[in-house]
Amino acid sequence: MSFFRTFLRPSSSIIPNSQPLLNLSLRQPQINAFSTTSSTLVKQKLKSHSSSKKRFFPNASGMFKRAQAGKSHLNTAFSASKVNRLAKGVYVTNTQAKKLKKLLPFA
Repeated sequence: MSFFRTFLRPSSSIIPNSQPLLNLSLRQPQINAFSTTSSTLVKQKLKSHSSSKKRFFPNASGMFKRAQAGKSHLNTAFSASKVNRLAKGVYVTNTQAKKLKKLLPFA
């Protein structure tokens, strides 16, 4: 019975100086000489979002213009004035404009 107690709960008499097996403060970082990642930071290229280029058109003031949905098909029940109104472009909201400026950095 006493053997199982010492086995389950080791006392200080079994391991006199219990220290951590690995001292993490003394470990040196290992550097791989043949690493595939570059050690210097390379600036990434800015690329425009391709579908946003086709759907949104910037003007000189920084706003974006877009076409309205619902004009292409299944609009026979709409009045002629509504279909004509859908043909006009509208400007995006401020929230959408902030996101579009990130998607289209050169616009």
